[in-house]
Amino acid sequence: MKKFTPPGIPADAKKHPFPTLRKPTVVVQPRTYRHLQRGINMLAETVRPTLGPFPRLVMMEGLRRYDRPEILDNAATIARRIVAIEPRGQDVGAMLLRQALWKMHVEAGDGGATMAVMYQSLLNGGIRAITQSGANAMLLRGGLERGVSAVLAALDQQAQPLRGQQAIAAMARGMCHAGRDDELADLLGEIFDIVGEDGLIVVEKWQKSGLEREYIEGTYWHLSGWWSRWLVKEPGAKRTVFEDTALLISDLKLTHPNQLIPVLEQCIESGVKKLVIVAAEVSDSVVGLLVKNNQAKTIETLAVRTPRVGEMARVATMEDIALLTGGRPFYSGGNGSFEDFVVADLGHARRAWATESLFGVYGGKGDARQLRQHVAHLRGQLRLAELESAQKELQTRIGRASGGTAILRIGGGTESHIENRKAVAQRAVTSLRKAVQSGVAPGGGAALLAARTALAGLPVKHDEDQIAYRLLARALEEPMRTIARNAGALPDLILEKVKECPPGHGFDARTQQLVDMRAAGIQDALAVLKQALAVAVSGAAMTLTTDVIVHHKQPKESLEP
Repeated sequence: MKKFTPPGIPADAKKHPFPTLRKPTVVVQPRTYRHLQRGINMLAETVRPTLGPFPRLVMMEGLRRYDRPEILDNAATIARRIVAIEPRGQDVGAMLLRQALWKMHVEAGDGGATMAVMYQSLLNGGIRAITQSGANAMLLRGGLERGVSAVLAALDQQAQPLRGQQAIAAMARGMCHAGRDDELADLLGEIFDIVGEDGLIVVEKWQKSGLEREYIEGTYWHLSGWWSRWLVKEPGAKRTVFEDTALLISDLKLTHPNQLIPVLEQCIESGVKKLVIVAAEVSDSVVGLLVKNNQAKTIETLAVRTPRVGEMARVATMEDIALLTGGRPFYSGGNGSFEDFVVADLGHARRAWATESLFGVYGGKGDARQLRQHVAHLRGQLRLAELESAQKELQTRIGRASGGTAILRIGGGTESHIENRKAVAQRAVTSLRKAVQSGVAPGGGAALLAARTALAGLPVKHDEDQIAYRLLARALEEPMRTIARNAGALPDLILEKVKECPPGHGFDARTQQLVDMRAAGIQDALAVLKQALAVAVSGAAMTLTTDVIVHHKQPKESLEP
């Protein structure tokens, strides 16, 4: 018997979660809450099993019929794989939480599942208070916002610095497959101890079975490198190095020797022995001029590419090189020449090196005060940046300006193993950086549980304030409850026992014991905890004060949350 298809909806409508011919609709209360709540609960329950040192796994079906399923234990990755759900009304709530999970991934590297379970708890409790007790949603939102400010301040009081290779490695073990990749955790501890909290850490795939790290003095830029092998001192060498060298920094196109001859004459007169020329283009005739100077030994020169990135990024890169070396950059905008060049415009470094694709500087002789101000400015931009690409670029620039660079090469048995291990390493680098910068607090939900005491002395202007504080206190318990449940323990029993212990104690899921979390080495990055709580409260408060959903006729889909 042929299946009945309602008029106006194509027979193949199942192939797309939102059929093209569906009409725009407006959803109002009480259906708004039902739709949002079901969608958020669906996604929260999907990522909840991933929280804790013994995460359960989530299997994701491939997007295409012949794709193999993925087995995941990271909340942000799981959320990103979910592009849309049915029914359409619930999809709005699910996408709200999906965006919050990806925000945690981008800004904190971890803490997504912690955020999700608190978000869910606040939302469900808030909807009950509004629909069953008649609470005012806007007053409830105000109470939540006042309460979270007090809790965040209480979390700050629990912070302790994270210092030393062993301490950093111990924290990394909890991030690297819950202690199942100690080799990676130990390497991360060593790397952070050497390059520091702001150092540039590059994670790369390596087609071997193990791990490897390489430390580079100073910093380097991809998509650069020498312009011609004729300028390399030793034929066949993979790298050429200039010690105690001057640098001419530009993104100019050098097409004729006359553009460069006045510069070289001034350098020779001033006694410059070695010069690295950074340029966007160097013609064969200019290369010939430089080779003749090298052969005559009047001045030793090397031409390298201005890093080949977007225009704004190129300008920023030249600014970084100039500040590191104390030089003046010559931009292609304006007259685009060296007409007003003076020797004082040159940068200087203890060492500059280049390969076919890389250009690096060590021991730049820029002004230390200006460099510190530059780093502070970049950190301010990083705090305001919202796009993941902008955040990565700014963090990379901060790392380069700080001087230390480490390359972590990730290998494994299969391509999927390497990709998974690399993703874990990248998340751990982000979270460890936060931990080293802002300090750590007792982990496993213990810090959040202890911060509940900050709610006790808050003023109560409305009944909704009391309800909000109660909801927030319950949400702060949810991470520890979830960890206990995922470890096979009884959450209510565990919580009651932990509340009888001094602050800072919690449930060690690995040993099934109540312990001092710091003494047991179970700690969380303070910045990640604060971010998770702030995002959860902000998201729940916004959802509780949403009364209407407007569905478009054909909503756009995006793989990016």
